[in-house]
Amino acid sequence: MKNLEILYTQFFAVLSIVLACFFAPSVQAANINDLLITEIMANPDAVSDGNGEWFELFNPTNESIDLRGITLSDDTGNSTVLSADASLLVNPGSYFVLARNGDSSANGGFEADYVYNNFALRNSSDQIVFSNDSGELLRFDYGSGFVPKGGSMELMDSVMLLENYAQSTTAYGLGDLGTPGAAGAFIQPSAISNVPLPAAVWLMGSGLLGLVGFSRRRSS
Repeated sequence: MKNLEILYTQFFAVLSIVLACFFAPSVQAANINDLLITEIMANPDAVSDGNGEWFELFNPTNESIDLRGITLSDDTGNSTVLSADASLLVNPGSYFVLARNGDSSANGGFEADYVYNNFALRNSSDQIVFSNDSGELLRFDYGSGFVPKGGSMELMDSVMLLENYAQSTTAYGLGDLGTPGAAGAFIQPSAISNVPLPAAVWLMGSGLLGLVGFSRRRSS
């Protein structure tokens, strides 16, 4: 009888562990919508808009995020697909600059990670939209009065709201203000784990330890 009780106990303990593993909530890997648009230079002063416009992304996760094949657009018909021969990665904890001109001798003096076409940042109001076949993934809208002359607008918080942006005070290159590809006043958050160890693993470990202890007590 005692052996039967032990058998039943072991069976239900193992069953609960297996069910916990199968029904543990899954966690989605890092995606485009995890990125932050941390700086926007829409109206450079040292060079023309066509040469000096850029904006910057930051990846706060602990996984690389691939931009290849993603569409960059606004609401007025400007649209381009981000293309590359290999993966177009925004690495964990890193900044990524997209620009209209990648020549540092002509764009005001910064290094671009990707040069786009068929897209421009308007000085009055505009949108920065990343999307794929499934729909919008990341979006930022700004209106009249947001864009200063000769300076980028920099995200001062980890939430992309208009009120959380302020003009940069750091000069680069030919004298415009901004920190393309580098940290500025924006406080870089700690990398966020997008694939944490499932709770079911911890439950399994605890269950197995309990099961072993129970069996030993019964045997003694």
